[in-house]
Amino acid sequence: MFLSNRKFSNRKIFKKKDGLNFRRRRRKIDFDKVRYILIFALELALVIALAYGVVISFGKQVECANASMEPTYQTSDILLVNTIAYKISKPQQSDVIAFKPKSNVNASYSVKRVIATPGDTIYINNGRIYINDELYKENLEVERIENPGIAATPITLMDDQYFVLGDNRNSSEDSRYESVGFVASADILGRVWMKYPF
Repeated sequence: MFLSNRKFSNRKIFKKKDGLNFRRRRRKIDFDKVRYILIFALELALVIALAYGVVISFGKQVECANASMEPTYQTSDILLVNTIAYKISKPQQSDVIAFKPKSNVNASYSVKRVIATPGDTIYINNGRIYINDELYKENLEVERIENPGIAATPITLMDDQYFVLGDNRNSSEDSRYESVGFVASADILGRVWMKYPF
């Protein structure tokens, strides 16, 4: 009798320990914490996207491969290019641009200064540049041009043609020569805006 009561009481204990307890409270979801985590994740994603956009738009790096832009830029200078500048406007006279010569995708980017824009007539005579029959005013001190190349006679630029020169006029392969020629907007990466490191 004693043993059977003991077995019965053990069975009751066993059932209490491992049985389902339907009265147990469910944990409530803390919506404030969930909202905080979602807002934090969204802000983080926006910051990363903004940083990526800034780097892609203003931080594209191009190396000045030769001495053609001296004294403005030296050989091996790393230049930062604004790649969205010409998506909202067009290259202007005196802008320094990075472009692929002759649409050659395998060539490295070339860095030159825009001298004439679509519709302009350019002519190099006696070492001086004339745009639309007026002497081109340089913003920097440059040498007289020894070889006018194809601009020895007046050339009128067609739509989407830009005439570029290096600042080191007598040591620059630029629009005066067939190897570079006129630059189309599709070949322009963007406007050079800063040397890196600053």
